[in-house]
Amino acid sequence: MNKNIYDTTDHLCEGMATWLTEIISATLKQQEFFTMALSGGNTPKQLYKKLASEAFREKINWQRVHIFWGDERVVPFTDDRNNAKMAFDNLLEIVNVPRAQIHEMRTDIEPIFAANEYQDILETYFENTGNSFDLVLLGLGDDGHTLSLFPKEEIREEQHKWVSAVYNREQEMYRITLLPSIVNRSSYIAFMVTGKSKSYILQKVLDGPYDPYTLPAQIINPIH
Repeated sequence: MNKNIYDTTDHLCEGMATWLTEIISATLKQQEFFTMALSGGNTPKQLYKKLASEAFREKINWQRVHIFWGDERVVPFTDDRNNAKMAFDNLLEIVNVPRAQIHEMRTDIEPIFAANEYQDILETYFENTGNSFDLVLLGLGDDGHTLSLFPKEEIREEQHKWVSAVYNREQEMYRITLLPSIVNRSSYIAFMVTGKSKSYILQKVLDGPYDPYTLPAQIINPIH
């Protein structure tokens, strides 16, 4: 694991954008497409704006990138809380990713059906591969959650199940989420964490006892 510390969020996003362009370029020398799962949240939003800026958008061959999501709130695409809408508004409508290579989680059908449909999509790409995504971007909540894996809620660890519909009682909302079984097979996993309020929980996740029931982010542990 590599840890990089930046003095501002802008410097973090600059560093992440630079690293991403290097990883994507190197990977595309070895294979036809790069597969990336995006995260929601304010810090990823700033990263997407950076990637869409003049300084970076031409450095990535977006024609050869497939876009997925780590999780999604079950709200309409027009809702500002929708992770896909945020990514479209700040990145995907600006860079040239072919529409057929953008794979959103549906929020216009029952959550369990949306999860099953996304599982089917992922199986067409990763069922017979050693690794799954080339990169998964993740955030960390101040309660220790990542994706839509929340403290003191069941976390499915069976290897054949990659996507789940979960109900978050605190938010009174269904969410669709990738599960550790598929995320931990990724070639690269990058957490972006900002703000003093998250410093304590980050330290617990990194250095505290292994307790994924209360710190779900700890269950993200690449197998490669």
